[in-house]
Formats: sequence, structure tokens, C-alpha cells
Amino acid sequence: MPEIETAYYIKLKEVKWQRIYSFGEKMFGDEAVRTYNPETGEWLDPETLNLDYVFLMRPFETYLPKMYRASDLRRHAKVCYVTYSFLVTSRPEMEQLEYNTHFIRNVSMIFCEKQGTLEYVNHKFAETICSGDQKAFFCGYPQYDLIAPGKEDSLLWPRQREEGVFRMIWTPRWTTDPKLGGSHFFDYKDQMIGWAEKNASIDLVFRPHPLALANYVSSGLITKKEQEKYLARYTECENAAVDRTTEYYDTFFSSDCLITDISAVMLDYLFTGKPIVYCTSPNDQYFFTPELHECLYKVESFDEIIKVVEHLRTGDDPKKELREKVARILKPEGSAAGSILSEIKKDYNERRHESC
Repeated sequence: MPEIETAYYIKLKEVKWQRIYSFGEKMFGDEAVRTYNPETGEWLDPETLNLDYVFLMRPFETYLPKMYRASDLRRHAKVCYVTYSFLVTSRPEMEQLEYNTHFIRNVSMIFCEKQGTLEYVNHKFAETICSGDQKAFFCGYPQYDLIAPGKEDSLLWPRQREEGVFRMIWTPRWTTDPKLGGSHFFDYKDQMIGWAEKNASIDLVFRPHPLALANYVSSGLITKKEQEKYLARYTECENAAVDRTTEYYDTFFSSDCLITDISAVMLDYLFTGKPIVYCTSPNDQYFFTPELHECLYKVESFDEIIKVVEHLRTGDDPKKELREKVARILKPEGSAAGSILSEIKKDYNERRHESC
């Protein structure tokens, strides 16, 4: 399903359906069920597609034409919801946002990423769940199925490093809006690359959010020319690089630590077993559960980043066991996608039995 409008938060000409649709076609080829004809510019009537189940991953549907929103799709298929993000907070307002009534009331099967979310959904939608009109499950977060034992032994990311060099990944937030956590990109951008330029014993990987660089330009915080000049420093530095790969697990497992602003990637990084250096935000208490917050090495200045990293390089990592404990809670045993598929098959067989 292509996204024909521009990005929700910022107006970017390059973020359009062509890129997203072509990505899907490349992944699935002839097996893809196409909803849009790019040659005629017309949407296909969902009634003609013979759909049984449709998965939506975002509770915000303004990017979809009306006929492909849950309220209309439910007439042609069972709408299933697997959220695109893992809620790192226990704030009720965040759960109310990702599992909002306007959207969820049209969903038949809700697949929750964690046990706490399932409890929230069961309570909020108790009447329709008890009546059998809706079903809710805790199956885990499908993206975490990509994290497998031995991943670090089969790295695909091509950049190699010398033995003894400490590799850091830096992931500043895509927006500087303090209400959304803020970003330390402009606070540390020159110090970060300057650190690598002067110190061959570290390897710096800058991995910006897909929206970050374009957002900084469109917000007038930096010009396109200034941005290109900055990125060129990573190209010219032998022990630094900008990571633009589609999948980031190879990058993660090839590193020694993560330096990050508020971001969901820190959850993924927990599964590497490696330390996370967190650049604090005044609003961070609203974004994390207390358990996750305690897993992080919190810093408030660039000098503190250097101090913590130099300490970690010695092998002293007192938060390691706590990270491993939280990681086990976040990622239950087994395959999340497999659990979802099992529930779909069970539901489908029940429907067939009832129709006989």
C-alpha cells in the first residue's frame, strides 16, 4: 500500500509513495497484492482483491485513502493491528495514542508487543473483546525476530576496523522539538566527528534517523550546503562513516557501544548485550519505563560522553547484567511472527468451521 502523501511531521518532496511502493515490490515481487495502479493513478477497489486479513501498522490513517482505512476495510476483510513501534514508556497517554479508540474500534485482531499493552487493551476494550467482536493477543514484537543468536558471527556490514579500535554508533534524534525529546545533533556534531579525526583508536558510525537530515534542513537549522560539507568530513576520515544501510542490526552487532538521544533503537540495541550511553533530555522520564532508564549510562555533556566511553573501553560495565535482565523481559521466547501467524490460522479455521 503506497503512501501518497508526504511525511506526517514534515513536508518533504522526496518522501513519497514511489520509494515506499518500489521497496515493497522489490521485497515481494509478484506475490505482492497491489492496491494502486501507478500508471493510471487510481486506487483498486479493495472489494475486488479478495482479502481475508489486512494488517495495518499505524493507528494514524490520514496517509491512506478512505477506502483503505480500517473503518472501510473492515467490510471486506478482518483488520489486524501490529504496531510499528515498541512502547518504551508506561505513560497512559502514549498507550491511548497508539491504541486509540477511533482506530481500534474497527480492528478485529490486536497483536500487542508486550504484556502491559495487552492488559491495557483488554481493559479499555473489555466489552467488545468479551463479546467476541475483537480479539487481543500478546505475541511479542515481530521486528525482534530478526535478532538471532550468532548474529555477530555473520555480519554483512562491509566496513572493517583494526583490532583494538572501539566502535561507537551515534544516533541523534530526528527532531529538535523538546516536546518530542529534543536532539543533541547540533550540540555535539562537530565535537563528535572531531573526536574521531583526532583519535585513531575509536571508530565512529553516524546513523541518522531517515527523517533527520532532511528535517534539519527543512526546519532552517542548517543549509543543504552546510550539511553536505559536514557529511564530507565522515567520508574523509578513515575511522568514521555515515551508515545508510536499510537494516541496522549488522551495524549494531559490529559495534562496541551506542551513543543516542531518546530513540526506540536503544531497545533493539539492548539485545546486543552492549552498553548504551544516553544523552539526557528534560522530558526523558516521560519516554522510558524506570527499568529501561536504569540500564543506561546517562550523560549531560560531551565531556561526560568521553569519560564514560573511556571507562567502558577498559571493560568495566556495571550495568551489563541489568541490561540482559531487561532484554529477556522485552523479548519472550519464540517467534513473534510465528505466534501471530498461528493465531491467524486458528481464526481462519474457526471461520471456515462456522460457515460449514
